[in-house]
Amino acid sequence: MEITEKNFVKQMERGNEKALLYVIENYGWVLKTVVKRQMATLPHLWDDCINDTLMAVWENIGSFDEKRSRFENWLAGVCRFKALNYVRKYIEASREELMEQVPDLKDESAQKALLQREYREEVNTILGYLKDEDEKLFRLIYLEGLSMDEVAERMNMTKTAIYGRISRGKKQLRRLVRESEV
Repeated sequence: MEITEKNFVKQMERGNEKALLYVIENYGWVLKTVVKRQMATLPHLWDDCINDTLMAVWENIGSFDEKRSRFENWLAGVCRFKALNYVRKYIEASREELMEQVPDLKDESAQKALLQREYREEVNTILGYLKDEDEKLFRLIYLEGLSMDEVAERMNMTKTAIYGRISRGKKQLRRLVRESEV
């Protein structure tokens, strides 16, 4: 059976692997775009994230509802979720690596306090380049792990406005990182 735009979702639901190849060929650009935006500083993890996203799409295609959104939007949402998880895991792994590099302090609580202080200082330095409201958004979403709905309610903003501010903030931080590397 030929896989087309009209039947690829049904074919994926039936377990037809050719439908997944169709998604890769026709919607791979969506995956690459989202991953590059969300994980700009982690290019070594891009392929893993894309593969995990494809696996999640394959396993959860039944949750796609064409009445609620277009496939590419649903795919982008799944990919964003996976990419954010990768970023969170990377941050946690970096934190653990920092723990191993700290001088051998006899008191474990002193070691933890030192790491937490260094981490806080680093985060404050990075987020200090943002406007106050944008900094608060980054803290709520990326450090406290609140959902967009929770942040929208707390900040009395629309989700669209939050996405826009986050996007501009990320661009600003990427630009600053690039400039500091020169």
